[in-house]
Amino acid sequence: MAADPGRLIDALVAGGVEFVVIGGVALVLHGSARTTGDLDVCYSRSAHNLATLEHALAPFSPTLRGAPSDLPFRLDAATLRAGLTFS
Repeated sequence: MAADPGRLIDALVAGGVEFVVIGGVALVLHGSARTTGDLDVCYSRSAHNLATLEHALAPFSPTLRGAPSDLPFRLDAATLRAGLTFS
């Protein structure tokens, strides 16, 4: 089950993650009638911020959307550094 975008934003802010909200949630925050169930963010790729992002998201036990449930996946700073887009 996907996490509530508001809870994710709260966790990122509380964790001190450097990020901006983009996509559908950004449109809603600017008054659009469009609705969305996911949260798209663009985050700083500094080593410190990747570690901060890892810790902020850990309580949500992130997985890859659409991937087989038995596919090993660990969202950590090394994974974040190696990838550019995660669903």
